[in-house]
Amino acid sequence: MGLRTRYADRLTEAHRLAQAEGQRLRQPAGVAMDRVVRAVLDEAATSGAAPGEASRAAYRRDHARLWTAGKTPQEAASTRAHFDRLRSACRWVEAQEIARLRSLAEAARKAKEPEAMREFTRQAFERAVVFRALYLDADRPTWADKAAALRAAGQRPANRSKRKAGRHAPTPDQLLVALARQPGRCARVELLACVFALFGIRPAELVRGVVLDATDTGLRLAVAGAKVDAKRGQPFRVLEVDTTRRGQSALAVALLREHVAEAGGDLSATAADIVAVRRAMREVQPGLSPYAYRHARASDAKATQGRAGVAAWLGHANDRTQQGYGNGRSARGAVAVKAADASRPVRQSKTLPPTAAERFARIAAHLAARTPVQTPKAAPAPRRVPRPRW
Repeated sequence: MGLRTRYADRLTEAHRLAQAEGQRLRQPAGVAMDRVVRAVLDEAATSGAAPGEASRAAYRRDHARLWTAGKTPQEAASTRAHFDRLRSACRWVEAQEIARLRSLAEAARKAKEPEAMREFTRQAFERAVVFRALYLDADRPTWADKAAALRAAGQRPANRSKRKAGRHAPTPDQLLVALARQPGRCARVELLACVFALFGIRPAELVRGVVLDATDTGLRLAVAGAKVDAKRGQPFRVLEVDTTRRGQSALAVALLREHVAEAGGDLSATAADIVAVRRAMREVQPGLSPYAYRHARASDAKATQGRAGVAAWLGHANDRTQQGYGNGRSARGAVAVKAADASRPVRQSKTLPPTAAERFARIAAHLAARTPVQTPKAAPAPRRVPRPRW
């Protein structure tokens, strides 16, 4: 294991301390090692991480790649977000593996297999020592350390912000034309890409399936939300867009309206379709993705809708989560966002700062409620003082 070799000095010191602790307490060294393992697991459990099944599978894949390469999350990461993801994945998987090894050691102890017990304890102990160095110690590797090293070397950390990609994303019509020019590109990829470019829905939502319906001049899309639980997200929402001039979204809207007329409104994607769409978008422009268009459409929604409308458009149950998506000032109006209806009422957050429109409305109401200015009373005539008679 590459990490075991890299942390050989720390492991040697940890073994020496465990031996010394065992001699001091007149206990086997394995007992001191197990005490360290339990302390690490207890500290790791304070994060409260409880990933879902899909996240656990993704975590295991990321961890397996790094484990095979012998790299830490800091070394493999290219951006801050990438580092956070790899760190979360490796931390969760390693904690699970340490707990599994400890359980095996306990089972071997009960089965009176001392050799197996000692071996499992040693493995859990060494992984716990490396775990503490990577994820718990005050001097653990962080993204700030790598970013500083890159700057010192005259390099800039890669910027893969989806919000930034959304600001510079091609219009839906430009995307459609660029995809049509790619040799051998499947027409189905163009269709699915237009759905992302016009509505900014999540890839998982298109995998579940959507229903398109043509309006007088635009499109309406019904979608079952992803990231939904008892309090979070919108189980169902209906989004409506209108076409703009050719070169922005007229061609993309026309393509989807034609699909509705010929094949009906039902449309869904497979996991392979999503991979193909992402690959095609990256060929059009580096960093372009379905989530980049989610930010772009969020900007358009913020420019024309209130907070509740933006939250309904994005599939949020409160009006605070939208802060991480798009910006009304960067909206280019490539898509005319008309309306969004969601199955749940949007909760309002009082801590959000008021928008410019809300500030102006508040000032106007305040001015209208002010009492009219009263005219000042006329100053009294000066009192005449009689002259003295001399």
